[in-house]
Amino acid sequence: MRLICIVKRKTSYIELFRTLNILLVPCVYIMEKVCYIKVNNKGLKQNLAIRDYETRHTSDFQTKFCRTGIFKKSVINLGAKLNN
Repeated sequence: MRLICIVKRKTSYIELFRTLNILLVPCVYIMEKVCYIKVNNKGLKQNLAIRDYETRHTSDFQTKFCRTGIFKKSVINLGAKLNN
C-alpha cells in the first residue's frame, strides 16, 4: 500500500483509506451482516407480528433470547441487531 500511494512510513492508514474510498475490515464485516439480513429476512419476524398498533420500532426485526456467546455473535442475531 505504501508503494502504491508513495507516502511516508508513519502515515496513518485510516486517512489513506478514506482518501482512496476503501472500507476498513470492521466496516466491511458490519456491512456484509446488514446486507445478508436485508436479502435473507424470511426467517425473521418483525415487531409488527406481535403488536396490532403502530410504534416507532414496528419495522424492526425481533432478536431472539440467547444464553450462549456463539448465538449472540451469529449472523442472524447480530445482523438483526445491526439492522435495527
